[in-house]
Amino acid sequence: MRHLPTAGAPASWLDRDGLRAWFATEAERGITADARPSDDLVALVAGTRHLVVSPLARAQATARAVLERLAPDARPAVVTDDDLVEIPLPVLAVPGIRLPLDAWDAAARIAWLAGWSGGVEPRSEAFARVRRVAGRLAGLAATGTVAAVGHGFTNIALARELRRLGWSGPRLPDHRNGGTTTYRPPVTSPTPR
Repeated sequence: MRHLPTAGAPASWLDRDGLRAWFATEAERGITADARPSDDLVALVAGTRHLVVSPLARAQATARAVLERLAPDARPAVVTDDDLVEIPLPVLAVPGIRLPLDAWDAAARIAWLAGWSGGVEPRSEAFARVRRVAGRLAGLAATGTVAAVGHGFTNIALARELRRLGWSGPRLPDHRNGGTTTYRPPVTSPTPR
């Protein structure tokens, strides 16, 4: 699932300095004061054994908001996975241009996918990190249902990796804040004797 809406997300257009300022504080930001997990999201987590959460504040706050709505005996074990953080975006050094945050995000992600990391984590390292997360989720899934609270592009990369490992589910996860997508591990047949 993707975290609930990030507190303080800029609604106005940003120049590159405004974008740098946003990126510099985004990791520490929680969720908006009015953010509430949907009943479906709460029900989904209630049926899990483990809740794997990114260490970033908005993911941790999302997990707390969900867990607060569950009875203590219905709460899954919470595991913070340092590798589940968002895949960072480079700041495009384009002076004099102002864009909405979503437009900057899209342009920076395209540049990053094309191989320009601009000093942030390169693709090869980010995708290796996502493979580690997928492996740990698969290990936990062997013991019961798992839910994970992550971030937009990391969730996309994670969905791709889970499908590569034989899991079933849609090609792209729900990208909305608080959105959920289900992936199922491959069914293994019993070994014939």
